[in-house]
Amino acid sequence: MSKTVYRYQFENEVPLDQAEATLIMAIIAAEALHGQAEVRLSMRYLFGDEKHACVIDGDNEVTRQLVLIFTQFLIHEFGEDAFQVTLISKDDPTTERPAPGNGRPTSGGRGNGGCNGCETNVCAACGKVVA
Repeated sequence: MSKTVYRYQFENEVPLDQAEATLIMAIIAAEALHGQAEVRLSMRYLFGDEKHACVIDGDNEVTRQLVLIFTQFLIHEFGEDAFQVTLISKDDPTTERPAPGNGRPTSGGRGNGGCNGCETNVCAACGKVVA
């Protein structure tokens, strides 16, 4: 199974809460194009405070368009030198993909918390230690 992860590494001066609000706006824009259910089932994301980063997981056109919207919003809000984005694509038949979630933060933390790769207490997508 192919796994595609977009990793955003933010400069220290970028407030993560504002970057996350920017992602929420990008999600709303993508929902206007594709519908709320399609977007919710197509991607998942996680913000990591320790690494000052965000990962977005999704192997489809809806996620690709969401990432394009998010990237443009980030450039507009923070400037093009405020972050770097890396596309990580792996073909790994043993990688279990996280279950689709709603792409919205949960009360227990940042991101949607629907990652099945966290059984070892380390998220497979971003390397963040989870409880």
